[in-house]
Amino acid sequence: MSKIRIVFKSGLVEFRKMEICCGKLSLPRKDIPLGVDYIDFVNDEFSAGSGSEGFYLVPSIENNGHAALCFFRERSDTESIFESNDMPVFAVRKNGTATLAVVSGMSLDYSLCVGVRDGNYYVYPRFLLNGEPAPEDIEISFLSLHGDDASYSGIARRYRRYQLERGACIPLRKRMEEYPVLKKALKGPMVRIRQAWKPVPSPVPDQTEETEPPIHVAVTFERVGEIIEEFHRQGIENAEFCLVGWNKSGHDGRFPDIFPVEPLLGGEEGLLQVIAKAKKYGYLICAHTNVLDSYKIAKRWREEYMLRDRNGSLHQQGNWGGGNSYFVCPEMAYEKYAVQDMEDMARLGFYGTHYLDVMTILRPDACYHPEHPLSRKEAGEWRGKTLELARKKVGASASEGSWDFCIGSIDYVLYTIFHDNISLPPICDKVIPFWHLVYHGIVLYNSCCDTVNSAIKKDKKLFLRNSEFGGRPLAYFYAKFLSSGTNWMGDDDLICATDEQLRQAVKAIKKECDEYSRLSDLQMEFMEEHEELAPGVYRTVYSSGDTVIVNYTGTVFEYRSREVQPQSYLRF
Repeated sequence: MSKIRIVFKSGLVEFRKMEICCGKLSLPRKDIPLGVDYIDFVNDEFSAGSGSEGFYLVPSIENNGHAALCFFRERSDTESIFESNDMPVFAVRKNGTATLAVVSGMSLDYSLCVGVRDGNYYVYPRFLLNGEPAPEDIEISFLSLHGDDASYSGIARRYRRYQLERGACIPLRKRMEEYPVLKKALKGPMVRIRQAWKPVPSPVPDQTEETEPPIHVAVTFERVGEIIEEFHRQGIENAEFCLVGWNKSGHDGRFPDIFPVEPLLGGEEGLLQVIAKAKKYGYLICAHTNVLDSYKIAKRWREEYMLRDRNGSLHQQGNWGGGNSYFVCPEMAYEKYAVQDMEDMARLGFYGTHYLDVMTILRPDACYHPEHPLSRKEAGEWRGKTLELARKKVGASASEGSWDFCIGSIDYVLYTIFHDNISLPPICDKVIPFWHLVYHGIVLYNSCCDTVNSAIKKDKKLFLRNSEFGGRPLAYFYAKFLSSGTNWMGDDDLICATDEQLRQAVKAIKKECDEYSRLSDLQMEFMEEHEELAPGVYRTVYSSGDTVIVNYTGTVFEYRSREVQPQSYLRF
């Protein structure tokens, strides 16, 4: 039996009882009264007692965060409300069986409430209406798992199957038949080169051409060509170069404007030459653009295209190189900017995994503009269409984070979680690579911000983490982003101001490439099992039957009569 608690803006509370029918719990939008603040869907089957066997599975403890298990151990009363569920799922294991709940209606409009009170554990979704009519039916599907499938790996396999069966995504092995960029991209690292930028945050919030801060140039197109030549000279056969800040005024300079190509870097002629050079040596080359962030300095700035919040104001989203950033309505972004931009990317000759910033790092916002209103779901669909357009015109698509509302439209994720070492909320006990178990073999990705530039970082555990989680290496020249020095991708930066710096940078990347080449073919396989064999030792099993053992400890670990050395991995 399920209980629905309807809380009105007025403070009135209404209770209803509902039965699960055909594995689903549904509340049609027509049956939801007006003036509702939120609705809690509480399923008795998801309750558990302290001290009992089992766990809850939370898909993301923060935006772009780790998935976590919450064991039913004795603990003080506590509750956490998770607002950013990058996958619309939660699960329970108890009494040797598991149930996966998939929020299939209003999947972008809920928070997940998890807690324990007086020895009783609970988990339920809270659907947020804020006094507005429901944009769609509320629906939750329940899927049962037994035996070996009643584990967090089994829950991940079941959600993957759910996604594949409904056509939400297509396996990488099949998709690369139509998009051959993917077959080449998986063989080597993504190499991002940040060429030019202005101060971040900007000292001039709303810039004009007269008040625009100076542009710092780090890597001209001529120097990008020399980076490419050094990769070839040192024998790196497979790499993909992504140019960041090649556009007018550099990284986040004047979006959605990207033309003219920044003259200080060598202009369009210099860009065409470097694209041709990358292709000559057999490398992929792509660009970083953005159609969601918009700055008032842009010639293509149009207030009527902007996303409006509930109160009718422009949706402001931070202060970056171009100053105050205002979100573009995703429908307008596609129609007014992306269609032309992708034609231009194809004209320039880019061929690779085109990067569209922000698309999958944040939950889509509803647009309240009276001429182009969108629900969160519709906004997400337009973001997906934009990514698909990049794929069709340039070869593949990429964005920043791990929200899966348009998982079938994206080919590469810059980082699936923010940081490896985090403080867990009191209700959570253990982090798990749940997203990776679901989507490995479907999407290419770098595991987290910490593994950016793992080739030069002293912490050997970072390459191991990418190996454990099935990631593709990411090298980043001039990754440091903020004027304050708080760099979320780390303080270890690839630089190339001198030829010696360039040689050393590429030497480190080459070493990591050689290591990664021993694992790269596994990108085409599903990740079927993940578990901790002993403290600090993890096993990842793939659909091919291959197994990767990662040993983070300072002692040798024996597995199948072979020794896994400290701070190392072995493939079986």
